[in-house]
Amino acid sequence: MTRMPRPQRTKHRRLSLRELLHTAVAGPSSRPLRTVLSALGIAIGIASLTAITGIAASDRAQLLAELDRQGANLLVIQPGTDPAGDPVSIPSTAPGMLERVDDVDALGVIEKVADAASVYRTSIVPAAQTGGLGVRAANLGLLDALEGTLADGEWFDEASASLPTTVLGSTTAARLGVAEIGQRVWIGGEWHAVIGVLEPLGLASDLDSMAFIGTEWADARWPVDAVDPAELIDTEQASRIDTIFVRSQPGTAESVRPMLARTANPYSPYLSVSKLSELVEARATADATLSSLAVGLAAIALLVGGIGIANTMVVAALERRGEIGLRRALGARSGQIASQFLTEAAILALFGGIAGVALGALVVMGYTALMQSVVVLPLEVLVGGPVAALFVGVVAGLYPALRAARLAPTEALRAV
Repeated sequence: MTRMPRPQRTKHRRLSLRELLHTAVAGPSSRPLRTVLSALGIAIGIASLTAITGIAASDRAQLLAELDRQGANLLVIQPGTDPAGDPVSIPSTAPGMLERVDDVDALGVIEKVADAASVYRTSIVPAAQTGGLGVRAANLGLLDALEGTLADGEWFDEASASLPTTVLGSTTAARLGVAEIGQRVWIGGEWHAVIGVLEPLGLASDLDSMAFIGTEWADARWPVDAVDPAELIDTEQASRIDTIFVRSQPGTAESVRPMLARTANPYSPYLSVSKLSELVEARATADATLSSLAVGLAAIALLVGGIGIANTMVVAALERRGEIGLRRALGARSGQIASQFLTEAAILALFGGIAGVALGALVVMGYTALMQSVVVLPLEVLVGGPVAALFVGVVAGLYPALRAARLAPTEALRAV
């Protein structure tokens, strides 16, 4: 009896990665208008996420920078008293030690000078008529530490700090009638050229009624022993430092504050270290509140964008039922159909996500330019936007891809 040969099964060849990518790209490229509209829907979703998050982060950074400028990260060191009630001075070595502290950006040092060093408009004004104006020596970093600005002229440099020059506070300049740079005022029995006039210093308003001279010139003209010993507090340390303003990195004032007194005077760490204002607490509250707001807005934007991406991918898949039926009729397996649609969804989502991040970044830059504020684009949004689009696009394309894979060829071809 002759045995009949068994019918051979048709072997289905798996698609290679190259073939899969070629097939996935062929579909969108054959329908450019629909592909552009699909990618645009994805881009709008990611753009809204990027724009909302970037605008919230930029506004937060602008507010915190303004609070820092007004003194939220400014600390003040002054002489104090020890537990026995004895005065404790700021040693002359304190500025050099404080510069080594982490997160300290700038130091402003103010020193007392001799009592005779008062400021007058002319040399014939009676000595008793000071007008409530004072004279202090200032280091080169004072203006940076206070983040002050000049109404006219310039601040001290290494050359002018060693010469008979002065920078006047706003109140001092007004009371002395100084109208322009180059005029001279009488300080300590000697003429000094006015090289700058400060704008009002805000929270440090007591300095507005001062005339500042360079520390080098003060050391040469009025040595330490010319200062009243009672004002020096501790004559052994020979220091006439009256106040040190410490500008810390944004948001680090509370962490820097505990180490300043011991750093400035290790042998008697009982100096007075205070905040210039209560803005430190306000800054921390604003930072926490705005951070929570940014997270909430980002979550809402991601949800809205995700729904838009999902809708785009579902519609794009359902519109191609006829193509699915034709491919199934030609022998394509359900797994190949599903992988093709998932790959298409991933490609569209990735390109749409990249375009959305770029569009959102442009919106943020336009907003900040209009508001004249800083531009902040969180790195997690720039990187996470395309990743989120890719993830949502794949998840959203999973259902229509599986549904398309299960369609019978005859049922799918009815949609043609």
